[in-house]
Amino acid sequence: MLLGIDIGTTKIAAAVIDAAGRVHACVSRPHQADMQSPAGRSEQDPVALLAVARACVLELPGDLRAAVRAVGVTGQMHGIVLLDAAGQPVSPLVTWQDQRCLEGDFLSRVAHCTGHVLRTGFGLATLAWLVEHGNVPPVAKSCATIGNLLAAHLCGLSRSMIDPTDAAAWGLFDLATMGWDGRAVESVGIDIRMLPDLTPCGAAAGDVTGKSAKQWRLPAGTPVAVGIGDNQASLLATLDDCEHQLALTIGTGAQVSAVMPKGFHPSRPAADSPYEHRPYPGERLAIVAASLSGGVAWAWLARTVLRWQQDLGQPAIDGSAVYARLNELGAQADDGLLFEPLFAGERHAPTRRATISSIDLDNFGLGSVARALARGIVRNLKSMLPPEAFAERREVVGSGNALRRNSLLAQMVTEEFELPLRLRSDREEAAVGAALNAAGLSAT
Repeated sequence: MLLGIDIGTTKIAAAVIDAAGRVHACVSRPHQADMQSPAGRSEQDPVALLAVARACVLELPGDLRAAVRAVGVTGQMHGIVLLDAAGQPVSPLVTWQDQRCLEGDFLSRVAHCTGHVLRTGFGLATLAWLVEHGNVPPVAKSCATIGNLLAAHLCGLSRSMIDPTDAAAWGLFDLATMGWDGRAVESVGIDIRMLPDLTPCGAAAGDVTGKSAKQWRLPAGTPVAVGIGDNQASLLATLDDCEHQLALTIGTGAQVSAVMPKGFHPSRPAADSPYEHRPYPGERLAIVAASLSGGVAWAWLARTVLRWQQDLGQPAIDGSAVYARLNELGAQADDGLLFEPLFAGERHAPTRRATISSIDLDNFGLGSVARALARGIVRNLKSMLPPEAFAERREVVGSGNALRRNSLLAQMVTEEFELPLRLRSDREEAAVGAALNAAGLSAT
């Protein structure tokens, strides 16, 4: 058995799978680790996150825990936590949602002196901001992703390690050498000795210590893999034939990924590029486009319908009934409206906002709006990928609750991508992928 643990933005999941990838048990729960922070900040309590992760593992059946032969971990990408010399947290986890780096011209100055485009919430953008503002505690000696903090905790390490999937998500990473860009790191005042040591994907961080074995009720000596990025973990669990499939997830946001063949050499994307190149296990790269306009945009329409109904003094309708009716009406409607659902802009275009166009006197019925919105969510996501991402693709593999629960969105995926859609029935893909990432370490 293999154990995978995913420390997400809002919840934590633990899954036990066998070597064939079959899920034998899965536990998830909200972690409620958000800390009170000033406006524009997004911080979580790393100690609380580890405690909830442990609680999830302890909920798994004891016989399965006893059979675990390797542990894999993952967690929300981009976030960073500072550690002291003993490997204990001395800062909150600053998450990918943090907005502090948007203050003033900070990111443009970072780009000018490093030659790298960083987004707010990227780990090394956050660390550079902390350095510039004198907010790095004197006792901070290293830093970690939340997944790798967990791996270090299980193995009793004073410093965490990091693989390319997580390192690239922090920024100031050189895809050509698969290493830190030391000149860029030091140009923003970061002591490169603070950064975790780089290891290959799937490498061992260490073994579960006797102390951790008692606390987590896992076999002592079980190997623990260095953490993997949650996007890549989800792809490992989702794709059966990675070079011929696209992975599409629509949850609160939306994300589409294309794993490229070995030997693919990308050019550096422009500063306003809507996609990224991310390291992927097996010495590959994945092209990933992430949109802010996913299920949150679909939920906007349902909330708007309910609000208008309230404004008209009508009895409230159950929310699930509204979603069901939007799917029905949208399936029956004609195309005509054009909806760009950029309610919060996009990371590469933060000032853009939603538009509806091609409205005439007869085509603004609720079904037409629902259909145009569903198509707009999918079309926007597809438009963010470069042409090379579509070569040799034969299928879209879908996941995420918004896609699973809304047939109209699924219909638009098949129409816009012009490929068949297969929805995964599995849940907690990131936890399952983390377990798969550790398969090569499995003890006999």
